Amino acid sequence: MSNLTLLEGNIASISFPNLVQLIKLEQKTAKLELSRVEIGQSAEMYFVGGNLKYGAVNALRGEEAMFRIICWWKVGIFRVMEISHDEVPEPNISRQIDWVLLEGMRRMDECHHYKGIIHDLTTAVSYTQDALDAFQWDRQDPPEWIPHWMRKLPRSFTLAQFFEQSHLGEIETCGALKSLLYTGAAVAHSSEHGPDLATAPIQRTRFDSFALIVMEFVGYEVANNLVESACQEMGIMELENVTFGQMVDLSDRLGMAISRMVGFDQGQECMRKLRARITSLI
Repeated sequence: MSNLTLLEGNIASISFPNLVQLIKLEQKTAKLELSRVEIGQSAEMYFVGGNLKYGAVNALRGEEAMFRIICWWKVGIFRVMEISHDEVPEPNISRQIDWVLLEGMRRMDECHHYKGIIHDLTTAVSYTQDALDAFQWDRQDPPEWIPHWMRKLPRSFTLAQFFEQSHLGEIETCGALKSLLYTGAAVAHSSEHGPDLATAPIQRTRFDSFALIVMEFVGYEVANNLVESACQEMGIMELENVTFGQMVDLSDRLGMAISRMVGFDQGQECMRKLRARITSLI
Protein backbone atom coordinates (compact mmCIF):
# COMPACT_ATOMS: atom_id res chain seq x y z
CA MET A 1 0.00 0.00 0.00
CA SER A 2 1.32 3.43 -0.89
CA ASN A 3 1.93 5.97 1.85
CA LEU A 4 -0.69 8.65 2.42
CA THR A 5 0.44 12.07 1.17
CA LEU A 6 -0.25 14.59 3.93
CA LEU A 7 1.01 17.74 2.22
CA GLU A 8 2.80 18.74 -0.97
CA GLY A 9 3.88 21.95 -2.62
CA ASN A 10 6.97 24.11 -3.11
CA ILE A 11 9.16 25.52 -0.36
CA ALA A 12 9.24 28.75 -2.33
CA SER A 13 5.72 29.22 -0.91
CA ILE A 14 6.28 27.82 2.58
CA SER A 15 9.83 28.09 3.86
CA PHE A 16 11.65 24.92 4.78
CA PRO A 17 11.99 25.84 8.51
CA ASN A 18 8.26 26.57 8.69
CA LEU A 19 7.45 23.29 6.97
CA VAL A 20 9.58 21.36 9.45
CA GLN A 21 7.99 23.19 12.38
CA LEU A 22 4.54 22.27 11.03
CA ILE A 23 5.46 18.57 11.01
CA LYS A 24 6.75 18.96 14.56
CA LEU A 25 3.57 20.67 15.79
CA GLU A 26 1.38 18.02 14.17
CA GLN A 27 3.57 15.31 15.80
CA LYS A 28 3.63 13.33 12.58
CA THR A 29 5.58 10.17 11.87
CA ALA A 30 6.37 11.01 8.29
CA LYS A 31 8.89 11.19 5.47
CA LEU A 32 9.65 14.56 3.88
CA GLU A 33 11.00 14.45 0.32
CA LEU A 34 12.49 17.49 -1.43
CA SER A 35 13.44 17.55 -5.09
CA ARG A 36 14.68 19.91 -7.78
CA VAL A 37 14.39 18.24 -11.15
CA GLU A 38 16.29 20.98 -12.97
CA ILE A 39 19.46 19.92 -11.13
CA GLY A 40 18.53 16.25 -10.71
CA GLN A 41 18.93 16.30 -6.93
CA SER A 42 16.75 15.33 -3.98
CA ALA A 43 16.82 15.23 -0.19
CA GLU A 44 14.92 13.27 2.42
CA MET A 45 14.09 13.54 6.11
CA TYR A 46 12.26 11.24 8.52
CA PHE A 47 10.24 12.26 11.57
CA VAL A 48 8.90 10.18 14.46
CA GLY A 49 6.11 11.79 16.43
CA GLY A 50 7.20 15.18 15.06
CA ASN A 51 10.83 14.66 16.09
CA LEU A 52 13.43 14.81 13.33
CA LYS A 53 15.42 11.56 13.28
CA TYR A 54 17.13 11.32 9.88
CA GLY A 55 18.37 13.63 7.13
CA ALA A 56 20.22 13.08 3.85
CA VAL A 57 21.24 15.25 0.90
CA ASN A 58 24.17 14.86 -1.50
CA ALA A 59 26.89 12.95 0.38
CA LEU A 60 25.86 14.49 3.71
CA ARG A 61 23.92 12.74 6.43
CA GLY A 62 22.44 13.84 9.74
CA GLU A 63 22.75 17.40 10.99
CA GLU A 64 25.19 18.38 8.22
CA ALA A 65 22.56 17.45 5.64
CA MET A 66 20.05 19.66 7.40
CA PHE A 67 22.45 22.61 7.45
CA ARG A 68 22.93 22.35 3.68
CA ILE A 69 19.18 22.27 3.06
CA ILE A 70 18.58 25.24 5.36
CA CYS A 71 21.37 27.28 3.75
CA TRP A 72 20.73 26.57 0.07
CA TRP A 73 17.36 24.97 -0.68
CA LYS A 74 15.12 28.01 -1.17
CA VAL A 75 12.86 26.39 -3.78
CA GLY A 76 11.98 22.78 -4.46
CA ILE A 77 9.01 20.46 -4.66
CA PHE A 78 8.20 18.87 -1.32
CA ARG A 79 6.03 15.94 -0.36
CA VAL A 80 5.17 14.89 3.20
CA MET A 81 4.03 11.26 3.49
CA GLU A 82 2.69 9.44 6.51
CA ILE A 83 4.75 6.32 7.24
CA SER A 84 4.99 3.56 9.82
CA HIS A 85 7.73 3.34 12.45
CA ASP A 86 9.18 0.34 10.58
CA GLU A 87 9.95 2.54 7.56
CA VAL A 88 12.18 4.95 9.49
CA PRO A 89 15.90 4.26 8.84
CA GLU A 90 18.53 4.11 11.57
CA PRO A 91 18.50 7.58 13.18
CA ASN A 92 21.41 9.91 12.40
CA ILE A 93 20.09 13.02 14.22
CA SER A 94 19.84 13.17 18.01
CA ARG A 95 19.49 16.90 18.71
CA GLN A 96 16.16 18.69 18.93
CA ILE A 97 14.85 20.22 15.71
CA ASP A 98 14.82 23.72 17.22
CA TRP A 99 18.59 23.53 17.79
CA VAL A 100 19.17 22.21 14.25
CA LEU A 101 17.15 25.05 12.72
CA LEU A 102 18.87 27.74 14.81
CA GLU A 103 22.33 26.37 14.03
CA GLY A 104 21.41 26.17 10.35
CA MET A 105 20.34 29.82 10.39
CA ARG A 106 23.62 30.77 12.08
CA ARG A 107 25.59 29.00 9.38
CA MET A 108 23.51 30.68 6.70
CA ASP A 109 24.54 34.05 8.17
CA GLU A 110 28.20 32.98 8.07
CA CYS A 111 28.10 32.48 4.31
CA HIS A 112 26.31 35.75 3.53
CA HIS A 113 29.53 37.28 2.18
CA TYR A 114 29.46 35.12 -0.93
CA LYS A 115 25.74 34.43 -1.15
CA GLY A 116 25.63 37.78 -2.97
CA ILE A 117 27.83 36.19 -5.65
CA ILE A 118 26.29 32.72 -5.74
CA HIS A 119 22.53 33.04 -5.32
CA ASP A 120 21.18 29.57 -5.89
CA LEU A 121 22.01 25.91 -6.52
CA THR A 122 21.59 26.59 -10.25
CA THR A 123 24.11 29.45 -10.31
CA ALA A 124 26.80 28.72 -12.89
CA VAL A 125 30.49 28.82 -11.96
CA SER A 126 33.50 28.45 -14.28
CA TYR A 127 37.16 27.89 -13.63
CA THR A 128 39.24 30.70 -15.07
CA GLN A 129 41.86 29.93 -17.69
CA ASP A 130 44.63 30.91 -15.26
CA ALA A 131 43.29 28.35 -12.82
CA LEU A 132 43.06 25.66 -15.48
CA ASP A 133 46.66 26.33 -16.45
CA ALA A 134 47.79 26.20 -12.83
CA PHE A 135 45.77 23.04 -12.20
CA GLN A 136 47.37 21.45 -15.30
CA TRP A 137 43.85 20.24 -16.04
CA ASP A 138 44.66 18.28 -19.18
CA ARG A 139 47.32 16.10 -17.55
CA GLN A 140 46.52 12.51 -16.72
CA ASP A 141 48.16 12.97 -13.31
CA PRO A 142 47.36 16.53 -12.16
CA PRO A 143 49.02 17.93 -9.03
CA GLU A 144 48.08 16.14 -5.81
CA TRP A 145 47.22 19.41 -4.08
CA ILE A 146 44.02 19.64 -6.12
CA PRO A 147 41.30 17.75 -4.20
CA HIS A 148 40.17 14.64 -6.05
CA TRP A 149 36.48 15.60 -5.89
CA MET A 150 37.26 19.03 -7.34
CA ARG A 151 39.08 17.48 -10.30
CA LYS A 152 35.87 15.59 -11.15
CA LEU A 153 34.02 18.85 -11.83
CA PRO A 154 33.67 20.06 -15.44
CA ARG A 155 35.20 23.41 -16.39
CA SER A 156 31.82 25.05 -15.91
CA PHE A 157 29.55 23.71 -13.18
CA THR A 158 26.64 24.63 -10.97
CA LEU A 159 26.72 25.12 -7.24
CA ALA A 160 24.59 21.97 -7.04
CA GLN A 161 27.32 19.98 -8.82
CA PHE A 162 29.95 21.46 -6.52
CA PHE A 163 28.01 20.25 -3.47
CA GLU A 164 27.28 16.88 -5.05
CA GLN A 165 30.96 16.11 -5.68
CA SER A 166 32.21 17.23 -2.25
CA HIS A 167 32.21 14.77 0.64
CA LEU A 168 33.22 17.50 3.07
CA GLY A 169 30.85 19.06 5.59
CA GLU A 170 28.90 22.23 4.89
CA ILE A 171 31.46 24.64 6.39
CA GLU A 172 34.44 22.94 4.72
CA THR A 173 32.75 22.79 1.31
CA CYS A 174 31.69 26.44 1.48
CA GLY A 175 35.24 27.32 2.55
CA ALA A 176 36.58 25.62 -0.59
CA LEU A 177 34.07 27.53 -2.70
CA LYS A 178 35.05 30.80 -1.06
CA SER A 179 38.73 30.13 -1.81
CA LEU A 180 38.00 29.51 -5.49
CA LEU A 181 35.97 32.70 -5.82
CA TYR A 182 38.17 35.02 -3.78
CA THR A 183 41.45 33.91 -5.36
CA GLY A 184 40.06 34.32 -8.88
CA ALA A 185 40.34 30.60 -9.63
CA ALA A 186 36.65 30.55 -10.44
CA VAL A 187 34.04 33.10 -11.43
CA ALA A 188 30.27 33.05 -10.90
CA HIS A 189 28.08 34.04 -13.84
CA SER A 190 25.31 36.59 -13.48
CA SER A 191 22.38 37.38 -15.75
CA GLU A 192 24.45 39.86 -17.77
CA HIS A 193 26.02 36.87 -19.54
CA GLY A 194 22.68 35.33 -20.42
CA PRO A 195 19.54 34.04 -18.71
CA ASP A 196 20.08 33.78 -14.95
CA LEU A 197 19.35 30.16 -14.16
CA ALA A 198 18.65 31.05 -10.53
CA THR A 199 15.84 33.52 -11.18
CA ALA A 200 13.12 31.18 -12.40
CA PRO A 201 13.84 27.59 -11.36
CA ILE A 202 10.16 26.69 -11.36
CA GLN A 203 8.94 28.24 -14.61
CA ARG A 204 11.99 27.31 -16.73
CA THR A 205 12.65 23.83 -15.37
CA ARG A 206 13.19 22.04 -18.67
CA PHE A 207 15.21 24.78 -20.33
CA ASP A 208 17.44 25.07 -17.26
CA SER A 209 17.93 21.31 -17.11
CA PHE A 210 19.17 21.20 -20.69
CA ALA A 211 21.33 24.32 -20.36
CA LEU A 212 22.96 23.16 -17.12
CA ILE A 213 24.09 19.91 -18.73
CA VAL A 214 25.27 21.46 -22.00
CA MET A 215 27.24 23.99 -19.93
CA GLU A 216 29.52 21.20 -18.69
CA PHE A 217 30.91 20.72 -22.19
CA VAL A 218 31.04 24.20 -23.75
CA GLY A 219 30.96 26.60 -20.79
CA TYR A 220 28.24 28.85 -19.44
CA GLU A 221 28.28 31.57 -22.08
CA VAL A 222 27.74 29.19 -25.01
CA ALA A 223 25.28 26.76 -23.41
CA ASN A 224 22.21 28.98 -23.19
CA ASN A 225 22.62 30.24 -26.76
CA LEU A 226 23.08 26.67 -27.98
CA VAL A 227 19.85 25.46 -26.37
CA GLU A 228 17.92 28.52 -27.56
CA SER A 229 19.22 28.08 -31.13
CA ALA A 230 18.31 24.38 -31.17
CA CYS A 231 14.80 25.18 -29.93
CA GLN A 232 14.36 27.83 -32.63
CA GLU A 233 15.53 25.42 -35.34
CA MET A 234 12.95 22.87 -34.16
CA GLY A 235 10.21 25.49 -33.91
CA ILE A 236 9.89 25.05 -30.15
CA MET A 237 8.56 28.20 -28.54
CA GLU A 238 8.23 26.88 -24.98
CA LEU A 239 10.08 23.80 -23.73
CA GLU A 240 7.62 23.28 -20.87
CA ASN A 241 4.90 22.30 -23.36
CA VAL A 242 6.74 19.86 -25.64
CA THR A 243 6.33 16.09 -25.85
CA PHE A 244 8.75 13.41 -24.70
CA GLY A 245 9.71 12.72 -28.32
CA GLN A 246 10.54 16.38 -28.94
CA MET A 247 12.78 16.46 -25.88
CA VAL A 248 14.62 13.36 -27.10
CA ASP A 249 15.07 14.97 -30.52
CA LEU A 250 16.37 18.12 -28.85
CA SER A 251 18.87 16.14 -26.77
CA ASP A 252 20.14 14.39 -29.91
CA ARG A 253 20.47 17.70 -31.74
CA LEU A 254 22.43 19.21 -28.84
CA GLY A 255 24.63 16.13 -28.60
CA MET A 256 25.51 16.42 -32.28
CA ALA A 257 26.29 20.13 -31.84
CA ILE A 258 28.63 19.30 -28.96
CA SER A 259 30.28 16.61 -31.11
CA ARG A 260 31.04 19.18 -33.78
CA MET A 261 32.36 21.70 -31.27
CA VAL A 262 34.47 19.65 -28.86
CA GLY A 263 34.54 16.04 -30.04
CA PHE A 264 32.45 12.94 -30.70
CA ASP A 265 32.96 11.33 -27.27
CA GLN A 266 31.91 14.51 -25.46
CA GLY A 267 28.85 14.78 -27.69
CA GLN A 268 27.80 11.23 -26.89
CA GLU A 269 28.29 11.83 -23.16
CA CYS A 270 26.25 15.03 -23.36
CA MET A 271 23.48 13.19 -25.19
CA ARG A 272 23.50 10.41 -22.57
CA LYS A 273 23.19 12.90 -19.71
CA LEU A 274 20.41 14.81 -21.45
CA ARG A 275 18.40 11.68 -22.12
CA ALA A 276 18.84 10.55 -18.51
CA ARG A 277 17.58 13.90 -17.25
CA ILE A 278 14.52 13.82 -19.54
CA THR A 279 13.05 10.90 -17.57
CA SER A 280 12.83 13.09 -14.44
CA LEU A 281 11.18 15.95 -16.32
CA ILE A 282 8.14 14.04 -17.57
